[in-house]
Amino acid sequence: MKNYLIIGYGWLGKALAAELKSEELNIWASTTDANKLINIQSNGFFGIPVAKTNQVLSWKQLPEIHFDKVIITLPPFLGVLESLNNLLGSLSFSQLVFTSSTGVYIESDILINESSPVDESHLVFQMETSIRSLTKSPYQILRLAGHIGPNRHPLRYFLRHRRPISNGQAPVNLIHQSDMIAAIVVLLQDVQQDSVYNLCWPEHPTKEKYYGDLALEMGEEQLNFLEGNHGKKIDGSKITNETRFIYHYSIHEINRLDLRKDNI
Repeated sequence: MKNYLIIGYGWLGKALAAELKSEELNIWASTTDANKLINIQSNGFFGIPVAKTNQVLSWKQLPEIHFDKVIITLPPFLGVLESLNNLLGSLSFSQLVFTSSTGVYIESDILINESSPVDESHLVFQMETSIRSLTKSPYQILRLAGHIGPNRHPLRYFLRHRRPISNGQAPVNLIHQSDMIAAIVVLLQDVQQDSVYNLCWPEHPTKEKYYGDLALEMGEEQLNFLEGNHGKKIDGSKITNETRFIYHYSIHEINRLDLRKDNI
């Protein structure tokens, strides 16, 4: 039996665990939350408790086993760099995948790819750097665009707050949870060399066109957009060129259940 460990049992980590679940794998997941630990075990996974002291994570109880794959879905937080040092320093594993963010890139007027300049002071990029230095096994860094998925869509925020939306002509960069999971699975199964990939749909409508039209389609009032085009346009094609991953969805194929009025 192979052992997979997910560090960060949140919105993405929980869905990933459900996708990976099989009779051929032991799925382990870590959390600081006692209720989540119960949920992990009730879903047929193995839970690993994590302590959080002064915003720094450390293992409470770590099984003495070798993990074939480790997937880190932790968001940035105060103390995360020290936490990564604590967590990874104690682990034995053969491969690591880290879900990073396209937010690490410096804004540019040209299409941004994996070789584009990054903001080295960005905490998520510092997480990448820490993982590179702490990992002796092959690693893959997956830089995710803005998230769409169950109970998560930027339009929900815009409809709640009803404030003017800045840079209405800026391009939109999004990716659905289902494609995030599919990409992670491909990396776990096929990719063995150190690598960095963007994950972003190839369509980049303007914020005004995309969110404005979608709001009207839902029967909402017209959103108010301010002038400006300050933003990024992310190229997510490298992963499709170098692996068997393909984008299964489009920015225009939205699960309406994620946007129901009673969920906003």
